[in-house]
Amino acid sequence: MAASAFLALTVGSVILSLAIGTATPAWVVTMWYPPDEIVGNSPPVPVLGGLLLLGLVKSWTLWQVLRGPALKAASTWGAAAWLRLLLYANAVWLLIPSFLPGPVETIIGLTLWVPALVLLVVVLSGSGRPFRLVLLLLGLVEPARSLTYGLADAAAEPRLFVSPAYQVTVMAAALATFVMTVMLLLAQRRDGRWSRVTLLIGLGTFASGFLVELVDSLTRGGTIESIAEAMDVLSIVWLARTAHELNREPSPKAPLRVPTAVMAVAVLPLLMVVGPEGGPRLSYTWRSDGPMECQGRWEPPRVADIPAHERDRAYLCSVRKPDRDVSDQELLGMGRGACARFAAGEPVKARPALLALLCPEVVARRHPDLMLSSAQMERQQAEKENVQREELAREARKEDALCRDPWPALRTRFQATASYYDWDAQPYGIYDPKADTEDDSGALWTGDPPETLATRGSLALIFTPAQDWATCVTAKALSSAPPPLRRKGWDKVVEADIVSESGHLRMQTLSASRVRFPDLARRGPGRYRLRLYTRPGVDLILVYPAGRAA
Repeated sequence: MAASAFLALTVGSVILSLAIGTATPAWVVTMWYPPDEIVGNSPPVPVLGGLLLLGLVKSWTLWQVLRGPALKAASTWGAAAWLRLLLYANAVWLLIPSFLPGPVETIIGLTLWVPALVLLVVVLSGSGRPFRLVLLLLGLVEPARSLTYGLADAAAEPRLFVSPAYQVTVMAAALATFVMTVMLLLAQRRDGRWSRVTLLIGLGTFASGFLVELVDSLTRGGTIESIAEAMDVLSIVWLARTAHELNREPSPKAPLRVPTAVMAVAVLPLLMVVGPEGGPRLSYTWRSDGPMECQGRWEPPRVADIPAHERDRAYLCSVRKPDRDVSDQELLGMGRGACARFAAGEPVKARPALLALLCPEVVARRHPDLMLSSAQMERQQAEKENVQREELAREARKEDALCRDPWPALRTRFQATASYYDWDAQPYGIYDPKADTEDDSGALWTGDPPETLATRGSLALIFTPAQDWATCVTAKALSSAPPPLRRKGWDKVVEADIVSESGHLRMQTLSASRVRFPDLARRGPGRYRLRLYTRPGVDLILVYPAGRAA
């Protein structure tokens, strides 16, 4: 009754449209949404012809969807019952137009179709498990693509739809869908439950796409839209008839095996979508990309740091010359020839470090150090530096033991004596550890260094002549001014002011000596007087508050 009523309504709307000269009434009745400007500007007779065809197809579709199960049917439970329900739901969803946003329509459509596909694979009989597994995998390719691109950012859609990756993905998904449909119809035929008409309608879904393109080339405007929708309903009819005949008794024959060609075609789209794990790489070419790609002048790392399968490439990158057209095979042959001469003790032009890339076992006999990795070289260097530091520390302790206080009568608890090596004419200093003395240092030491003592702000630099022996340095912190200057026994005696903003004055650590000097600012923040006594091999430093009486 519903199909008859819709057919009568369609014919009446077409007659009304012919009478009033516009296709709007028939369009609204058959398409279920208002027409656009293109339909209004198209000739009404071809459009009404397409709408009449669409009305006939939709009426037939309504009859196919709304009629009950097949007669003389077996009882259906479990997966088959849910499958029938989902198939009818898919048919209704495709039949009724939707005005929801694109992502919402995509999600609803996939929510109805994916479970139906899974249940259909489960219910089918007469086909082996490998066949059904391939059928399921191919059937999920198009839903996965639709979901990915349907939920893509709207701002990225223009760039997305013209990208080569999108075009390849569409082609791969279309091929997978084509193969899946063929396999599904073969499985239906092998199952024995579905009639020949149902299978022919399923095959008609293939021809619908080609017919739409044909009509598009012959007509324009609303005609193609109505004809295309009439052809699209073939898939709806196939869904409805599949659900209608589902509870018949199956009559399976021998299991349907997957042909080798079908398996190859089925795997190819998946490989096209996934892509290779890595880019192709030629075996012998320095121009190929890869982890050892060489550009311009290139020095290889140590042979122990290069994987064995990358050593030939490293050698080629090291010896190749862009201005010479020499094949990589020839370069490798020349290198291995040099390895043979090197093993025989003959002179070769190539460096042993380069030959180690091709013949490490040969080079290791005469240059075992080239076989060490960078980490091993760093450890050896660190061990050498530790030995040197220990030697310097022992020498410094011996020199510290030889140093004596040059003014023992002037005793204080805040004093220390240590040796200082002045190999590079570098000064040592006294400074406030919490003050910024970088500018003071640059201002004090520009051009030739001062003769003995230079101070500025919170920094004092003491310059001793370069010599081949250590200088014994004694620093004493006094709470008041010392006795007047005593020049006897000293080459120079100089004084200068130094400021401590934080209340601390530190003596710089002298060379490798382990002696630690005390805080030289006895009275906290303020201005201090620094007096330096010096003679060859001995420096005496007195620090005391400025402006205080003895």
